[in-house]
Amino acid sequence: MNVVTQFPAARDYDLRFLAMFEGAAIGIGVCQLDGRILEANPALCTLLGYTSQELAGTQARELFPDFAHELHSENTSETCAASLSADQGRIDELTRGERSSVDFEKRYQRKDGSEFWGHLTLSVARDRHRQPAFLIAMLSDATERRRTQELLREAEKMEVIGRLAAGIAHDFNNLLTGVLLYCDLLSAGFGNAGFGQVERGELSRHVEEVRMAGEQGAALTHQLLAMARKQAPESRPTPINEIVASTKNLLQRLLGEQIELTIVPDSTLDSAAGLVLADPVQLRQILLNLVLNARDAMPQGGKIELITRAAEFPRRFSAEVSSEFNHAGPCAPRQGISLLVKDNGCGMDANSRARLFEPFFTTKKLGEGTGLGLVTVQRVVAELGGVIQVESEPGRGTSIEVFLPAIEPPTEEIHSMKPDSS
Repeated sequence: MNVVTQFPAARDYDLRFLAMFEGAAIGIGVCQLDGRILEANPALCTLLGYTSQELAGTQARELFPDFAHELHSENTSETCAASLSADQGRIDELTRGERSSVDFEKRYQRKDGSEFWGHLTLSVARDRHRQPAFLIAMLSDATERRRTQELLREAEKMEVIGRLAAGIAHDFNNLLTGVLLYCDLLSAGFGNAGFGQVERGELSRHVEEVRMAGEQGAALTHQLLAMARKQAPESRPTPINEIVASTKNLLQRLLGEQIELTIVPDSTLDSAAGLVLADPVQLRQILLNLVLNARDAMPQGGKIELITRAAEFPRRFSAEVSSEFNHAGPCAPRQGISLLVKDNGCGMDANSRARLFEPFFTTKKLGEGTGLGLVTVQRVVAELGGVIQVESEPGRGTSIEVFLPAIEPPTEEIHSMKPDSS
């Protein structure tokens, strides 16, 4: 009796599940725990350009063009091997029950050879004994979103480059004026046939002035070129205090005479304790955007403090990191390095603070800003594994503090680490 009455319900459940699987707009695949595809729904077949029969039995990794290339080469590159190892580590955490799902964003290759960016979400199905039985993969086309992100990054670069160019135009013109002036003096001096030792000394000094002015001009243009570079960040152990010191002159030129810049470096960060794993260009991006944002909040002039210090990450951020990696018990404080920019400008109300990192949000007048400066800071800080804390009140100025993870390299590397002058 029970079997007869329950069978139609079970059959209806199977039919509903099959209808959802076949009719879903997102690509869905059922895979073995080793990544071999067992079944694929029509949306997944359409996205990849294969039939369900062709996908059945295929190893999912072979759909990644980078992996497929390495698979047929003599040696697997260290980058590919490291990427596969990291991916497998996250999948292992999933099957052990340490994660409810994992997300990947990778390039995929269709049957016709064309490529697209795909967003893959993996979850695990378990049997009645709670043991992992198979993987459920959901794949969607993320190409347009990636393209939008790239356009946003380019817009962020243009924002920084435009503000830099406007800020240094006057100073660079003065440098060139000095070069031309001393060149004229040199020409006039060498035009006299009978100059003596004193004159030679004066001419040598003029030559040195020309060289110094040329070096300063080259350094400014090199900063612009570094900011415009379209390449992946080259992260390496970088001394935070040296980055601040090397950017000081440029910041002072950009701020002008109405704003007083005070730099307070933590002397304890002059050793290995002051190293962060980052590209120097990324750190300068953070500095420039934070200081320029503070400058814009003080149109009538004011004071900006730039402070570095050894600091623990704020407790709520440490707790979030601990929760993400399923650490049991009280979380240990995260050791970091703080970069604080304080101004005594107009400050912000609660609504502006809440929207501070929204793309294109700005409190500036039309044409004076695109609202991408702090978005750039947030993106770079997130890429470096850091966090941002903001304090601001109307009429009391703003403090933006960036916390970056501190690192300790091998002793033999410490003396050889100098930030790139770019």
